[in-house]
Amino acid sequence: MKKIPNIFLSLLFFLPSVILLFLIYAASWFYAPQTMGQSVEKVLEIPYGYNSVQIRQLLEEEGIIRPYSHLFQHTTKLMKVDGKLQTGEYRFSSSQSISQIIDQLVKGKTIRYSITVPEGFQTKQIARLLADKNIADHDEFLELAKREEQFREGYLFPDTYEFPKNFGAENVLKLMHKNFEDTVYQHVDPKQEFPAGLNFEQIIILASIIEKEAQGAEDKFKIASVFYNRLKVGMPLQSCATIQYLLGQPQEKLTQQDLDTDSPYNTYLHSGLPPGPICNPGLDSILAAVLPAQEEYFYFVLGKEGKHIFSKTYQEHLHNKP
Repeated sequence: MKKIPNIFLSLLFFLPSVILLFLIYAASWFYAPQTMGQSVEKVLEIPYGYNSVQIRQLLEEEGIIRPYSHLFQHTTKLMKVDGKLQTGEYRFSSSQSISQIIDQLVKGKTIRYSITVPEGFQTKQIARLLADKNIADHDEFLELAKREEQFREGYLFPDTYEFPKNFGAENVLKLMHKNFEDTVYQHVDPKQEFPAGLNFEQIIILASIIEKEAQGAEDKFKIASVFYNRLKVGMPLQSCATIQYLLGQPQEKLTQQDLDTDSPYNTYLHSGLPPGPICNPGLDSILAAVLPAQEEYFYFVLGKEGKHIFSKTYQEHLHNKP
C-alpha cells in the first residue's frame, strides 16, 4: 500500500479547523452589522429588473454593505431567494446585517407613505393627490377608474392608506375598492331593502350628495330625510352640490346661468337622483342614506353660524335664509 504523503495528512488534520473558522467567519458576516463604526442610513431605489448581482453592487457603491461582498448573491442562491428580491424604494442602514437586508428585500419592506383621502373627495382629486406623492400616474388612474366598473366614482373608500412609491394605479384602485367592500358591507347588505325602493347603487348616489351637502356628521341624517321627503312627492332635490359637480370647478357662488345648465346631474331641472355619484362618500353618509332621520323637513339652509337650519315649509325656509 502506498504511503499517504505527509502534506495530505496535515491537511486532513487541519481541515476541520479550517471549516470551523470559515463557518464562524460566514456566520459573523451574515449576522453581524456591516460597519462597526458610525452607521450610514440611506434611501435607495432598487430599479425594476435588478438581479442579486446588480443589487449587491448598488449596496456596495452606497456604502451599505462591505465592498466585494460576493457572498451576497451566493447567499441568496443558497437560500433559494435569488429571484425573489423585490424592487422599490427602501431605507437601508450599514448597521444592518446581510441577513436583515436580504429579509427586507425578500419581504418587500419598502418605504410606505401615509396618504389620507378625505370623505367627499372626487376621483380626480384622488388622482392628483396620488400623483403628487409619486404613488400612481394621474392619467392612468383616471382612465382605469373610468373604464373599470368596480372602480367608478363613489366606490373608492375615503381613508388613510400606506402606499409605497410607484405602487401603481391599478393596485391603488383595487385596494381602495376592497376597503369599500370590507367596510361598507359590514354595515349594509347590498341586497337588502332600502327606503323609497332605492337599490344599492342609488343609495351610494344619494350618500355622495349628502356627503357634499353636510357640514358635519350630525347633519347627515336630517339632510337624508329632506331628500327622501322630496323624492316621495316628486320634488326636485335641488342640490347645489350636483351643480358644482357638473361644472367641474368649484364656484364660490352659483349663478342663475349655472342653475340652468342642461345636464342629468342638474337636480334643479330634473327630479330624482342624478345618474351617478358625485364623490366618494364616507361610511356616515352611506348610513344616513340607509337610515335617514324620521323628520318632516323639506328644506335646509346654511345659517350664519355655519350650521344648517331645517324647515318644513318654503315660507319658513325663506325666513331662515341669512
